[in-house]
Amino acid sequence: MVDGDRLLIFQRWLMQGRRDLKAAEVLQKSGAYEWAAFLGHQAAERVLKAYLHHRGEEAVMGHSIRSLVHKCGSYDAAFEAAHEAGRIDDFYAAPRFPDSFGEDVPADAITPEEAEVAVGLARRVVELVDKLASEEG
Repeated sequence: MVDGDRLLIFQRWLMQGRRDLKAAEVLQKSGAYEWAAFLGHQAAERVLKAYLHHRGEEAVMGHSIRSLVHKCGSYDAAFEAAHEAGRIDDFYAAPRFPDSFGEDVPADAITPEEAEVAVGLARRVVELVDKLASEEG
């Protein structure tokens, strides 16, 4: 793939990841904690995949933030600071399915504190990828 194409794809995924984070923050403030947590996961996933693609990965598969952070760490040691972001993996599937929490629905099961953790960790990942992208030019 031509470097210009790779840069364009990186920028598009990064832009969408930033937007996902903003949406997660809005949802968190409005009390939709399950969706805030899920979109926090989406934001982190998108920017990590953007970074990997930018570094030459052709097909980045999977949804595990833990795995994506580990893979990104093979390119830059700065991702060691983001290892805790793997906790966001808890919010990938469960918030989307009403039977994930036994008797509760996701709207009642995801707490404000959990949403804060998910969105905060996602923010750290987005900021890290933004920082590394600006350093690389």
